[in-house]
Amino acid sequence: MHLGVIGVIRGLLGFGSKSKICQGVNTKQDDHVYIRGNIADRGPCPALNALSNQGYLPRDGKNITLPEVEAVLKSALHFNGPLASNLTRSLRPLLRKDGTFDLFDMRKHDVIEHDASITRFDFRQGDNYTFQPALFEAFLADADGGPVTIKTLAKTYNRRKKESRAAGSPRLPLSLWFVNLLQTVSLLNTAQTGNALQKDLLVEFYTEERIPDVILQNQKTRTLFGLVTKALSLLFHTIF
Repeated sequence: MHLGVIGVIRGLLGFGSKSKICQGVNTKQDDHVYIRGNIADRGPCPALNALSNQGYLPRDGKNITLPEVEAVLKSALHFNGPLASNLTRSLRPLLRKDGTFDLFDMRKHDVIEHDASITRFDFRQGDNYTFQPALFEAFLADADGGPVTIKTLAKTYNRRKKESRAAGSPRLPLSLWFVNLLQTVSLLNTAQTGNALQKDLLVEFYTEERIPDVILQNQKTRTLFGLVTKALSLLFHTIF
């Protein structure tokens, strides 16, 4: 998922933050046992993959509706209205005529998926959706043995930008450049673990595609303002 510039502005000003449809989400713990789904039916977004692996979204990753996604972001990940609705709106280009999409559809290049991902290769490298262990290890190495922070994310962001260009990938268009900034800090904003991400949380989220309990059980509201603030801080550290 991603937020574009216009979506962020609308969200911060309070436009379009109310859902027309609100679907209930089953939050019984027994119904959310982690079962890793088939990679053939998954996309490049570890968060949505994880929500399917844990039964918050359809476990097969198919025929998902936007109201389902928005409701889950609010109930399971504790997103506020503007953040949940604007992230959900970004999925509209993937919808079929019946109003549904599959996680697989997120592999379509430069719609949701884009180059210079932290843990996935670029489109021109032939596989833009499979998790790459070597890239993940480089991501951890950028933190020099400590937790991942805004400053270490800036190091990762700049490194992946250089690697993407070295692979022959074109520069990201302005809209996706902004999306990339937001996505780079999205887990930090969602985790709400004191502006630092410990290795065990990162391993669970990226390698297992599972939402850690420390996130699910933390009732603190995640906001669009918080996400944008972290993205601007990231931008500062990538420059300076």
